[in-house]
Amino acid sequence: MPDIVFVHAARTPSDIIFRRRLEQFAARVPGLKLHFTVENEEAFSVWPGYRGRLTQIMLGLMAPDYLEREVFCCGPAPFMAAVRDMLESLGFDLTRYHEESFEAPTPVEIPVEPSPPAGDAVIEFAASGLTADCSGDDTVLAVARRVGLNIPSGCTFGLCGTCKIRKISGEVNMVHNGGISDEEIAEGYILACCSKPQGQVVVDV
Repeated sequence: MPDIVFVHAARTPSDIIFRRRLEQFAARVPGLKLHFTVENEEAFSVWPGYRGRLTQIMLGLMAPDYLEREVFCCGPAPFMAAVRDMLESLGFDLTRYHEESFEAPTPVEIPVEPSPPAGDAVIEFAASGLTADCSGDDTVLAVARRVGLNIPSGCTFGLCGTCKIRKISGEVNMVHNGGISDEEIAEGYILACCSKPQGQVVVDV
């Protein structure tokens, strides 16, 4: 059974996105607990939830064991900064804090060697038995599609992490937006949508 505490902060009850659907989910899934807080109530209606901006006291009431949980936060940048600062002040281990912005962040470039000249790269798709010559400016995802392979993908700019695959050998120039962790990179994983081959590369696709 899942153990999820879902917290939604909104301006008014009407601004709670998919409120009815969330309540339907919670009614069917015992391990899903919903908590809503609003800054302003609405006229001619009764609001039984929390009132005001999310605070340390609210968090403690909503999830008493929050220090032991993984936290996933999404929202406007000022809201996420406030949540992050609140958790840090409470002694939360920020290595277990994850956030996703409403807007694409500024690309973070990983220092790599310059791209090889066009036509000077090769990608071997080991699991499929296919090999493709390409340019150092091509992405692994684009080359895979060109040879008829389907690597699941979403945002295509390194944010969502959907196109994560394992690199068996070789080097790539990967400029992502947070869709992959340093630990995953150290284990040999790359994001196909924003990784460009540097010479010969072998991937597990």
